[in-house]
Amino acid sequence: MASFLCQVQTIQRGLGRSAVAAAAYRSGQSLTDDRLAMEFDFSNKDGIEHAEIMAPDDAPQAYRDRAALWNAVEAAERRKDAVPAQEVLLALPHELDFEQRRDLVRAFVQEHLVAKGMIADVAMHRPGKEGDQRNFHAHIMVTTRRVDRAGFGGKNRDWNHASFIPQLRAAWSDVQNRHLRHHLGPDAPQVSHLSLAARGVDRAPTVHLGPAATALERKDIASERGELNRDVRARNDKARDLRCDYQATADRIAKTAPEIEVAVPKLVVEAEQVLGKMVAQRTAWAAEREALSAPKMPSAGRVERELTAEAATAKARARAHLQQTEERVKKTRSRRLELVAWVRNPARMIWAKHAELNAIGRARKAYRRAEVGLQVRQDWVRSPKGQAFVAARRQPGLEAAADVVRQRRTLERKIKRMDNRIGLAGRTISDLRLAHELGERELRVPNQSPDETRFFRDIGRPAREALQRFPTPVQEQALERLRRGQGRSIGRAIIPGR
Repeated sequence: MASFLCQVQTIQRGLGRSAVAAAAYRSGQSLTDDRLAMEFDFSNKDGIEHAEIMAPDDAPQAYRDRAALWNAVEAAERRKDAVPAQEVLLALPHELDFEQRRDLVRAFVQEHLVAKGMIADVAMHRPGKEGDQRNFHAHIMVTTRRVDRAGFGGKNRDWNHASFIPQLRAAWSDVQNRHLRHHLGPDAPQVSHLSLAARGVDRAPTVHLGPAATALERKDIASERGELNRDVRARNDKARDLRCDYQATADRIAKTAPEIEVAVPKLVVEAEQVLGKMVAQRTAWAAEREALSAPKMPSAGRVERELTAEAATAKARARAHLQQTEERVKKTRSRRLELVAWVRNPARMIWAKHAELNAIGRARKAYRRAEVGLQVRQDWVRSPKGQAFVAARRQPGLEAAADVVRQRRTLERKIKRMDNRIGLAGRTISDLRLAHELGERELRVPNQSPDETRFFRDIGRPAREALQRFPTPVQEQALERLRRGQGRSIGRAIIPGR
């Protein structure tokens, strides 16, 4: 079955990354970064299925060359923390052949990236020899600046807006489904960019392993993400078994429950009561979801600043003391030269000079000690042990935030399923009213149902069977009478005495 993946990441100079190096690796070529004066040779890399550059019509022709393009991108950036490029990672459907996958990628890139003014460097990869043989994927590096015939201009902030990635994910889902239906027919597998919770799927999501964890798992070495996914799958399997057991029990109850004749108006009243309870439950879940708020979690930078705050304060105090000492010595020295007693007594002058030098020396020594102390503390914080300590300090907040996310996803799944039930209830009540308008006085239904969904199915089925006995024009006439009757009821409620 086709799978969905559309991830966006940035190529950040501040993290020591180079757009030229990234392009060389993804395309399997040898490129030289002019800014770094370094060659990145990945010409021996396997698995490159196809690579090409797609650009707007008004982009310089020279930018069709990969080395010229990404060196120009790097040259356009001045900041040390610049983001010269973004990368879009796509999972490609293994059900399609190479040419079909290439056409799919080209259509998506042209419609949703190049059409917006980006230059896209496309690299399609085959599955790895030791990995999942369905793992066809594409890396698409895109520029972050506007481009015209003169070259690169300013940044386009719309491409970095919070809404850009959700829109891109929805677009990829739409284009992929369209191509799957075109090549495989109307029954082709379909994908969705929505989360499991948004689709009402009662299953916890797994996390993307990534290259590092995947490499460990291939060597039968358990990774943290792999263990997490195994726990999630175990919980999903347990939940699925419980749902199957419940459905089996509900089916047994439904089969053994005797059927009785019930007046249609009574069924409508009972159905409206059940619907009201369902709506109230949905409202309560929605309020509970809105009340959930993620705890304030300190960032890694804040924890690092807290760990170095004492040493930084000590350095600031030592610097201030040194400046005060130097200023005091300067003023004292100036006043002393004006006193005749000091000028005529060289011994006192020498003693005072030594005292001043000793005071400044002590202050400078204290400042250097504080400076070294801060540097040592900062080095420790950046070390593996320090980063582990920072991660441990943040872990409670991360776990609390993850718990809030899990609760919110659970509530979203419940709300989505309840929306489906409410929709079923509304359709069933409409069918019951229409059947009554057509003259059906009683329906034969089970005397008990295990849950709301089964209740509406149990009373909806005989209602639909009754409707099928009437021609469509007759049903339409009855439906029109119901609508006119509802209109008169609304009018009487608005205008008393009507």
